[in-house]
Amino acid sequence: MGQHPGRSGQLQVEVTRLQPGAAASQLDQVAREDPLQVMINSRPLGILMRTPGSDLELALGLLFSEGLISDVSDLDHVRIAPSGQALIPPAGVELELDPEAENLVDVHLRYPPADGPSGWQRALPSSSACGICGSATMDAIRLTQAPVEGDLIFDPELIFDLPRRLQAAQGLFHTTGGLHAAGLLRAGSNELHVAEDVGRHNAVDKLVGAALLRGQLPLRDACLMVSGRAGFEIIQKAAAAQVALVASISAPSSLAVQVARATGITLVGFLRGSNGNVYSHPERLSGLTAFAGKVG
Repeated sequence: MGQHPGRSGQLQVEVTRLQPGAAASQLDQVAREDPLQVMINSRPLGILMRTPGSDLELALGLLFSEGLISDVSDLDHVRIAPSGQALIPPAGVELELDPEAENLVDVHLRYPPADGPSGWQRALPSSSACGICGSATMDAIRLTQAPVEGDLIFDPELIFDLPRRLQAAQGLFHTTGGLHAAGLLRAGSNELHVAEDVGRHNAVDKLVGAALLRGQLPLRDACLMVSGRAGFEIIQKAAAAQVALVASISAPSSLAVQVARATGITLVGFLRGSNGNVYSHPERLSGLTAFAGKVG
Protein backbone atom coordinates (compact mmCIF):
# COMPACT_ATOMS: atom_id res chain seq x y z
CA MET A 1 0.00 0.00 0.00
CA GLY A 2 1.31 3.48 -0.91
CA GLN A 3 1.42 6.61 1.21
CA HIS A 4 -1.34 9.21 1.35
CA PRO A 5 -1.43 12.40 3.47
CA GLY A 6 -3.85 11.37 6.21
CA ARG A 7 -4.72 13.35 9.32
CA SER A 8 -2.18 13.32 12.15
CA GLY A 9 -2.92 11.15 15.17
CA GLN A 10 -1.83 13.90 17.55
CA LEU A 11 -2.77 17.48 18.29
CA GLN A 12 -0.76 20.32 19.83
CA VAL A 13 -2.40 22.09 22.77
CA GLU A 14 -1.35 24.70 25.30
CA VAL A 15 -0.97 23.46 28.87
CA THR A 16 0.05 24.89 32.20
CA ARG A 17 3.01 22.84 33.40
CA LEU A 18 3.00 22.45 37.18
CA GLN A 19 6.30 22.23 39.00
CA PRO A 20 7.20 22.60 42.69
CA GLY A 21 6.52 26.24 43.53
CA ALA A 22 6.03 27.31 39.91
CA ALA A 23 3.80 27.07 36.84
CA ALA A 24 4.60 27.77 33.20
CA SER A 25 2.69 27.83 29.94
CA GLN A 26 3.96 25.29 27.41
CA LEU A 27 2.87 23.41 24.30
CA ASP A 28 2.13 19.70 24.58
CA GLN A 29 1.10 16.90 22.23
CA VAL A 30 -2.12 14.98 22.99
CA ALA A 31 -3.55 11.92 21.25
CA ARG A 32 -6.25 12.87 18.76
CA GLU A 33 -9.68 11.38 19.46
CA ASP A 34 -12.51 11.94 16.99
CA PRO A 35 -15.81 10.19 16.29
CA LEU A 36 -16.01 8.00 13.18
CA GLN A 37 -19.37 7.18 11.60
CA VAL A 38 -19.25 3.71 10.02
CA MET A 39 -21.91 3.04 7.41
CA ILE A 40 -22.83 0.08 5.21
CA ASN A 41 -24.42 0.90 1.87
CA SER A 42 -25.06 4.43 3.21
CA ARG A 43 -26.94 3.08 6.24
CA PRO A 44 -25.50 3.91 9.71
CA LEU A 45 -23.88 0.99 11.52
CA GLY A 46 -22.33 2.73 14.50
CA ILE A 47 -20.06 5.48 15.79
CA LEU A 48 -16.54 4.76 17.04
CA MET A 49 -14.28 7.02 19.04
CA ARG A 50 -10.91 6.56 17.39
CA THR A 51 -7.54 8.03 16.46
CA PRO A 52 -7.75 8.96 12.75
CA GLY A 53 -5.28 7.92 10.09
CA SER A 54 -6.26 4.30 9.37
CA ASP A 55 -10.02 4.66 9.04
CA LEU A 56 -10.33 2.16 6.18
CA GLU A 57 -8.44 -0.56 8.06
CA LEU A 58 -10.44 0.19 11.22
CA ALA A 59 -13.81 -0.06 9.46
CA LEU A 60 -12.93 -3.21 7.52
CA GLY A 61 -11.46 -4.90 10.60
CA LEU A 62 -14.64 -4.12 12.52
CA LEU A 63 -16.88 -5.47 9.74
CA PHE A 64 -14.76 -8.61 9.46
CA SER A 65 -14.82 -9.34 13.20
CA GLU A 66 -18.59 -8.80 13.20
CA GLY A 67 -19.02 -11.30 10.36
CA LEU A 68 -20.33 -8.74 7.86
CA ILE A 69 -17.50 -9.28 5.35
CA SER A 70 -15.05 -12.12 4.79
CA ASP A 71 -12.86 -10.86 1.93
CA VAL A 72 -12.13 -7.73 -0.11
CA SER A 73 -14.16 -9.31 -2.91
CA ASP A 74 -17.25 -8.52 -0.79
CA LEU A 75 -16.57 -4.80 -1.33
CA ASP A 76 -17.94 -2.75 -4.19
CA HIS A 77 -16.38 0.54 -3.15
CA VAL A 78 -15.67 2.60 -0.02
CA ARG A 79 -16.43 6.30 0.39
CA ILE A 80 -13.96 8.02 2.70
CA ALA A 81 -12.35 11.41 3.27
CA PRO A 82 -8.70 11.74 2.19
CA SER A 83 -7.83 13.06 5.66
CA GLY A 84 -8.91 9.82 7.30
CA GLN A 85 -6.57 7.54 5.39
CA ALA A 86 -2.77 7.51 5.52
CA LEU A 87 -2.25 4.48 3.26
CA ILE A 88 -3.58 3.85 -0.22
CA PRO A 89 -5.01 0.31 -0.37
CA PRO A 90 -3.84 -2.23 -2.97
CA ALA A 91 -5.41 -2.60 -6.39
CA GLY A 92 -8.83 -4.22 -6.22
CA VAL A 93 -10.18 -1.95 -3.49
CA GLU A 94 -11.96 1.04 -5.01
CA LEU A 95 -11.88 4.19 -2.89
CA GLU A 96 -14.20 7.12 -3.48
CA LEU A 97 -12.21 9.96 -1.90
CA ASP A 98 -14.77 12.53 -0.77
CA PRO A 99 -13.51 15.59 1.15
CA GLU A 100 -17.02 16.04 2.56
CA ALA A 101 -17.00 12.57 4.12
CA GLU A 102 -15.01 13.84 7.11
CA ASN A 103 -15.02 11.34 10.01
CA LEU A 104 -17.07 8.90 7.94
CA VAL A 105 -16.44 5.56 6.23
CA ASP A 106 -19.26 4.30 4.00
CA VAL A 107 -18.57 0.70 2.93
CA HIS A 108 -20.62 -0.39 -0.06
CA LEU A 109 -21.02 -4.15 -0.36
CA ARG A 110 -21.80 -6.20 -3.45
CA TYR A 111 -24.80 -7.64 -1.62
CA PRO A 112 -27.37 -6.29 0.86
CA PRO A 113 -26.26 -6.72 4.50
CA ALA A 114 -28.39 -8.91 6.73
CA ASP A 115 -30.77 -7.15 9.09
CA GLY A 116 -30.26 -7.27 12.83
CA PRO A 117 -27.12 -8.12 14.83
CA SER A 118 -24.24 -9.94 13.17
CA GLY A 119 -21.56 -12.46 14.08
CA TRP A 120 -21.70 -13.98 17.53
CA GLN A 121 -24.33 -11.42 18.57
CA ARG A 122 -26.84 -13.00 16.19
CA ALA A 123 -26.73 -16.20 18.25
CA LEU A 124 -27.51 -14.46 21.55
CA PRO A 125 -30.94 -15.25 23.01
CA SER A 126 -33.48 -12.42 22.97
CA SER A 127 -35.90 -12.40 25.87
CA SER A 128 -37.78 -9.80 27.87
CA ALA A 129 -37.58 -12.02 30.93
CA CYS A 130 -33.87 -11.72 31.62
CA GLY A 131 -30.64 -10.12 30.52
CA ILE A 132 -27.68 -11.73 28.77
CA CYS A 133 -25.29 -13.67 30.98
CA GLY A 134 -21.75 -14.87 30.41
CA SER A 135 -22.86 -18.44 29.68
CA ALA A 136 -25.20 -17.20 26.92
CA THR A 137 -22.31 -15.26 25.39
CA MET A 138 -20.13 -18.38 25.46
CA ASP A 139 -22.86 -20.44 23.81
CA ALA A 140 -23.15 -17.80 21.08
CA ILE A 141 -19.37 -17.85 20.51
CA ARG A 142 -19.34 -21.64 20.22
CA LEU A 143 -22.18 -21.56 17.70
CA THR A 144 -20.63 -18.95 15.42
CA GLN A 145 -16.86 -19.10 15.87
CA ALA A 146 -14.79 -21.93 14.39
CA PRO A 147 -11.90 -23.02 16.64
CA VAL A 148 -8.45 -21.76 15.70
CA GLU A 149 -6.71 -24.42 13.63
CA GLY A 150 -3.05 -25.22 13.13
CA ASP A 151 -0.28 -26.75 15.22
CA LEU A 152 2.24 -23.90 15.10
CA ILE A 153 4.59 -23.81 18.12
CA PHE A 154 5.91 -20.48 19.40
CA ASP A 155 9.27 -19.91 21.09
CA PRO A 156 8.70 -18.32 24.53
CA GLU A 157 11.77 -16.12 24.00
CA LEU A 158 10.05 -14.57 20.97
CA ILE A 159 6.96 -13.89 23.08
CA PHE A 160 9.01 -12.39 25.92
CA ASP A 161 10.52 -9.89 23.47
CA LEU A 162 7.18 -8.65 22.11
CA PRO A 163 6.49 -5.95 24.77
CA ARG A 164 9.86 -4.32 24.09
CA ARG A 165 9.33 -4.38 20.34
CA LEU A 166 5.78 -3.06 20.62
CA GLN A 167 6.83 -0.20 22.89
CA ALA A 168 9.71 0.73 20.57
CA ALA A 169 7.29 0.96 17.62
CA GLN A 170 4.73 3.20 19.41
CA GLY A 171 5.67 6.47 17.76
CA LEU A 172 2.51 8.37 18.74
CA PHE A 173 2.61 7.05 22.30
CA HIS A 174 6.15 8.37 22.72
CA THR A 175 4.97 11.93 21.96
CA THR A 176 1.52 11.86 23.59
CA GLY A 177 1.56 9.14 26.25
CA GLY A 178 -2.13 8.51 25.55
CA LEU A 179 -2.53 5.67 23.07
CA HIS A 180 -2.99 1.92 23.15
CA ALA A 181 -1.16 -0.28 20.68
CA ALA A 182 -1.46 -3.74 19.14
CA GLY A 183 1.22 -5.62 17.25
CA LEU A 184 0.92 -8.56 14.88
CA LEU A 185 3.84 -10.90 14.17
CA ARG A 186 3.55 -13.73 11.65
CA ALA A 187 5.65 -16.90 11.75
CA GLY A 188 8.69 -16.74 9.50
CA SER A 189 8.66 -12.93 9.47
CA ASN A 190 10.54 -10.50 11.66
CA GLU A 191 8.24 -7.59 10.78
CA LEU A 192 5.97 -6.48 13.61
CA HIS A 193 2.91 -4.72 12.19
CA VAL A 194 1.76 -2.11 14.75
CA ALA A 195 -1.39 -0.02 15.06
CA GLU A 196 -2.08 2.68 17.65
CA ASP A 197 -5.41 4.09 18.81
CA VAL A 198 -7.15 5.62 21.80
CA GLY A 199 -9.15 2.36 21.96
CA ARG A 200 -7.30 -0.94 22.40
CA HIS A 201 -9.92 -2.86 20.40
CA ASN A 202 -9.69 -0.26 17.61
CA ALA A 203 -5.97 -0.98 17.33
CA VAL A 204 -6.76 -4.68 16.85
CA ASP A 205 -9.41 -3.88 14.22
CA LYS A 206 -6.86 -1.75 12.34
CA LEU A 207 -4.44 -4.70 12.22
CA VAL A 208 -7.14 -7.13 11.10
CA GLY A 209 -8.35 -4.69 8.45
CA ALA A 210 -4.80 -4.22 7.15
CA ALA A 211 -4.32 -8.01 6.99
CA LEU A 212 -7.61 -8.27 5.08
CA LEU A 213 -6.36 -5.71 2.53
CA ARG A 214 -3.09 -7.65 2.17
CA GLY A 215 -4.92 -10.95 1.65
CA GLN A 216 -3.37 -12.49 4.79
CA LEU A 217 -6.49 -13.74 6.57
CA PRO A 218 -6.90 -16.10 8.35
CA LEU A 219 -3.97 -15.40 10.70
CA ARG A 220 -3.37 -18.92 12.03
CA ASP A 221 0.41 -18.35 11.84
CA ALA A 222 0.37 -15.12 13.84
CA CYS A 223 0.60 -13.87 17.40
CA LEU A 224 -1.05 -10.68 18.63
CA MET A 225 0.44 -8.42 21.30
CA VAL A 226 -1.68 -5.77 23.04
CA SER A 227 -0.44 -2.97 25.27
CA GLY A 228 -3.30 -3.05 27.76
CA ARG A 229 -5.78 -5.41 29.35
CA ALA A 230 -6.92 -8.44 27.33
CA GLY A 231 -10.70 -8.22 27.51
CA PHE A 232 -13.45 -10.17 25.77
CA GLU A 233 -13.52 -7.96 22.67
CA ILE A 234 -9.80 -8.47 22.03
CA ILE A 235 -10.09 -12.26 22.16
CA GLN A 236 -13.31 -12.34 20.11
CA LYS A 237 -11.68 -10.30 17.36
CA ALA A 238 -8.57 -12.51 17.48
CA ALA A 239 -10.75 -15.62 17.22
CA ALA A 240 -12.60 -14.19 14.21
CA ALA A 241 -9.24 -13.63 12.49
CA GLN A 242 -8.01 -17.09 13.64
CA VAL A 243 -5.03 -15.63 15.55
CA ALA A 244 -3.26 -18.48 17.33
CA LEU A 245 -1.73 -16.60 20.29
CA VAL A 246 -2.65 -13.39 22.12
CA ALA A 247 -0.26 -11.80 24.61
CA SER A 248 -0.85 -8.84 26.93
CA ILE A 249 1.29 -6.91 29.36
CA SER A 250 -1.72 -6.70 31.66
CA ALA A 251 -4.47 -8.95 32.98
CA PRO A 252 -7.14 -10.81 31.03
CA SER A 253 -10.78 -10.78 32.05
CA SER A 254 -12.61 -13.95 33.08
CA LEU A 255 -14.69 -13.98 29.89
CA ALA A 256 -11.57 -13.48 27.78
CA VAL A 257 -10.04 -16.57 29.38
CA GLN A 258 -13.20 -18.59 28.72
CA VAL A 259 -13.35 -17.53 25.06
CA ALA A 260 -9.64 -18.26 24.54
CA ARG A 261 -10.05 -21.75 25.99
CA ALA A 262 -13.18 -22.44 23.93
CA THR A 263 -11.76 -21.19 20.62
CA GLY A 264 -8.27 -22.68 20.86
CA ILE A 265 -6.33 -19.45 21.40
CA THR A 266 -3.20 -19.43 23.56
CA LEU A 267 -3.64 -16.49 25.94
CA VAL A 268 -0.64 -15.06 27.81
CA GLY A 269 -1.14 -12.30 30.37
CA PHE A 270 1.10 -10.20 32.64
CA LEU A 271 3.90 -10.55 30.08
CA ARG A 272 6.79 -8.66 31.63
CA GLY A 273 10.45 -9.46 31.14
CA SER A 274 10.80 -13.25 31.13
CA ASN A 275 7.61 -13.80 33.13
CA GLY A 276 3.98 -14.31 32.24
CA ASN A 277 0.84 -16.31 32.96
CA VAL A 278 -0.48 -18.73 30.32
CA TYR A 279 -4.25 -18.94 30.73
CA SER A 280 -5.11 -21.30 27.88
CA HIS A 281 -3.53 -23.80 25.49
CA PRO A 282 0.10 -23.76 26.74
CA GLU A 283 0.89 -26.53 24.25
CA ARG A 284 1.53 -23.83 21.62
CA LEU A 285 4.60 -22.67 23.54
CA SER A 286 7.70 -24.84 23.14
CA GLY A 287 9.03 -26.42 26.30
CA LEU A 288 5.82 -25.98 28.32
CA THR A 289 4.13 -29.32 27.54
CA ALA A 290 5.36 -30.86 30.78
CA PHE A 291 3.67 -28.10 32.79
CA ALA A 292 0.32 -28.17 31.02
CA GLY A 293 -1.45 -30.22 33.68
CA LYS A 294 -3.73 -28.90 36.40
CA VAL A 295 -2.37 -27.21 39.50
CA GLY A 296 -2.53 -29.21 42.72
